Amino acid sequence: EVEPLGSVPPLVHAKGKGKSAAKAMKGEQLLLFMDKLGERLAFERTGTRLYEALVSKHDAFGRFTGGPSREALEHIRQEEYQHFTLLQSVIEQLDGDPTAVTPSANLHATAAHGIQMVIVDPRTTLLQSLEAILIAELADNACWEALIEPAQEAGQDTFVQQFQEALRN
Repeated sequence: EVEPLGSVPPLVHAKGKGKSAAKAMKGEQLLLFMDKLGERLAFERTGTRLYEALVSKHDAFGRFTGGPSREALEHIRQEEYQHFTLLQSVIEQLDGDPTAVTPSANLHATAAHGIQMVIVDPRTTLLQSLEAILIAELADNACWEALIEPAQEAGQDTFVQQFQEALRN
């Protein structure tokens, strides 16, 4: 009796730019792919914010032996932002709405909330915050792999290459 976590809005192909890319996928396969793209987009947006919080935590606590430099954290934050803009572009190329909150995007945003709470908590140290971001990074890698597979099945080689590069990062 409750509403679902979200929905994938229909693709309109108003400008026709996404017809060829979306043509390789049909019906449920395309909806699932768009849901996963929305998930990744939301996750990378959150990842950017998490690394911004880690930079602030680094500023507050300073570096520790073996810990990352501020510059390293900023570099990862920039990579997260680049992944966000990549996914936004892919969704737009498929004539999707990058502002839509898909079911998987909603699920992952809710799950990431706990990680965010650990990182922004003033009682946690930089080391404790790094332990929390590790959970997000493990999920991040697995989710890129889950996005690569349907793109391969649909013959979207350009997307596959871009997603594999993001996974390597």
